[in-house]
Amino acid sequence: MPVWRLATLIPLALAGGALAGCGSPDPGSFYDTAANPAAPHGALILATPFQSGLAGVNAYRVVYNSEAEDGAIIPVSGIIYIPTAAPPAGGRNVVAWAHPTTGVARACAPSLDTGAIGGTTTAQSIPGLADFISAGDIVAATDYEGLGEPGIHPYLIGKAEGQNIIDSVLAAKTLPGANLSGKYVVWGHSQGAQAVLFAGQIAHEYAPSLNLVGIAAAAPVTDLQGELTEPFRSDSGRLLAAYVYSTWSKTYHVPITSVVYPQAVPAVETTATKCINSLGPAITAIRAASALNPVFLSHPPESTPPWPELFEANSPGHALPGAPLLILQGSADPTVEPHWTRSFVSTICNRHETLDYHELKGVNHLSVAYKSLPYVLPWITARFAGSPAPDSCPVD
Repeated sequence: MPVWRLATLIPLALAGGALAGCGSPDPGSFYDTAANPAAPHGALILATPFQSGLAGVNAYRVVYNSEAEDGAIIPVSGIIYIPTAAPPAGGRNVVAWAHPTTGVARACAPSLDTGAIGGTTTAQSIPGLADFISAGDIVAATDYEGLGEPGIHPYLIGKAEGQNIIDSVLAAKTLPGANLSGKYVVWGHSQGAQAVLFAGQIAHEYAPSLNLVGIAAAAPVTDLQGELTEPFRSDSGRLLAAYVYSTWSKTYHVPITSVVYPQAVPAVETTATKCINSLGPAITAIRAASALNPVFLSHPPESTPPWPELFEANSPGHALPGAPLLILQGSADPTVEPHWTRSFVSTICNRHETLDYHELKGVNHLSVAYKSLPYVLPWITARFAGSPAPDSCPVD
């Protein structure tokens, strides 16, 4: 069975309602803002307010310093929502949202269009946003490196994405009305769920001034070798493979021809330019991926160095989680199949870490983040309140 299916791929970024328009917006001058090499990671470089369509919140499109995989200071864009109500005693907590796959090209950034994508529709695509705002929490939503801002998007490269998430929290500190408490939770879906697991693993060392109190992950990608090297029998599978092999070959300076036929490289690179953040572009992306049919991999990546080592390095679970975990998984998910998540949960439980796991019967990949809100919302509230975290791991 292919890992990625058209039925779940095309609507992947439409979970909060279809994004407006049939074309991906072009990055404007805002997204040509350079990093400030004299400032640390997490420093805010640029912020501009926009009308979010939400009551009781000031919304800002932002660019901030972050770190790339190799440690270089780079600019990353995103959106930060700050409630207009007076901050709670002790300051505002932050929920850092990590979005699922939208593509790997600059035009795939969720924050890009403050009218259609960066406005009301993006607000609807962040599960629980209105609830967090009502609770007085700030919500920071990174685009990740290379989406919006120039550069190579580190697609499913955990350390880089985790750093981008944490730095979105640090970037909120200097915005008007922020008044951070220092406590934050990371919450993500699919690609974003893998990213928040990595954020947890690096949080204490990377941002010791902050206090990570919880990690909530819906349908996380946890075993990259297992999940990304099965035979790609569908165009949607080939699309995601193109994202991986195009971006990883550039990030890690590994020849793409080590696993892709030379004659297939142009089709892979063309496919990797396509976004799936709305229906029209998603259909175009699937059509582009059809050019990779039937075979484009020349060597099995699971046994061709250095790909196995890279898959292993970007699979979470090789370090302490960093905070209590909440893992949600749909039982009817053909994109991130349940057995992969169960295996990850078993590994974490065997290490006696605090983990609450819920498998939602009949729920697929598209809807799992929103269907998880009855678990996620009270769990995050309890983490901010300092209550003991629930643990569903079996007792020895």
